[in-house]
Amino acid sequence: MLRAGLALGTSLPLLPVLDGPASAAPPAENLAGLGVHRRDEWADGRPATGPLHAEADGDVRFLLVHHSASSNTYAAAEVPGLIRGFYAAHTGGKGWPDVAYNFFVDRYGEIWEGRTGSLAAPVIGDATGGNQGFSQLCCLIGDHRTEPPTAAASDSLSHLLAALADRHGIDTAPGATTTFVSRGSNRWAVGRTVTTSTIAGHRDMSRTECPGDACYALIHGPITERVNLRRRPHAAPIRSTTTAPPPSLGASAPGSASQPTPGRPAGDTSADGLLPLVIGGGSLAALTAGLALRLRRSRRSPAEEEHGRSTR
Repeated sequence: MLRAGLALGTSLPLLPVLDGPASAAPPAENLAGLGVHRRDEWADGRPATGPLHAEADGDVRFLLVHHSASSNTYAAAEVPGLIRGFYAAHTGGKGWPDVAYNFFVDRYGEIWEGRTGSLAAPVIGDATGGNQGFSQLCCLIGDHRTEPPTAAASDSLSHLLAALADRHGIDTAPGATTTFVSRGSNRWAVGRTVTTSTIAGHRDMSRTECPGDACYALIHGPITERVNLRRRPHAAPIRSTTTAPPPSLGASAPGSASQPTPGRPAGDTSADGLLPLVIGGGSLAALTAGLALRLRRSRRSPAEEEHGRSTR
């Protein structure tokens, strides 16, 4: 059963609340055919433990790369268990409502949906040091302080970032930056104006070593170059400016941990036009798939309408 709501004192409708189980999002939502493993392939019934929220349409302005800082020597069959371990740590010790990241990439180049609903909607993640907002989080499974990601992982990460950039209209051209007002991290306090590359590392947003020196060195070079080679020709950049590449914001910052950013209560629409995304009962995939479809239809160009399809 779907129940629609309206935030008191605003004209911004809440996303419907799901009661009971829902079917999975259709394959068309699988990020341009990247073969992403859906959440249920690792979660084994583990739900989000609290309310989740989605960015407002157009508010995903950059993509943030993380690493898990865990072993690099795992077998392919161990990956679902590893992600379940991250889920336990994030929902337990850190108190977050789900696994932190939207997507994981393992050392074999497989891509995994992380936080509930990320294949179908721009669900907001969590991060050590706080989440400044306006991003989607992609985490490499491994420790990349001294060892770079495998060729397979780097290749899949660039495909994933390109698909997300296409989906959200992010300019990833050399030197492209975006500017936003932080929602709060231990590097950028609430209300601080931040300018960053549109493909960035976690250390650019928080005081941490993540995603490791060996990975960070690739982000503004080979990885971004591959992303641009894999962008779809129709993708239209938004909310960015092209300038000289910004200096590293955290190259010398020591790693640190902080308390998790408290989740915004369901129904709160006071900050930056966030759409509350409330989970009740089963999967929210059917809901978010429908939302994504409506968003795509609203963005169709006349040419796309003429051909009866969306190219996002």
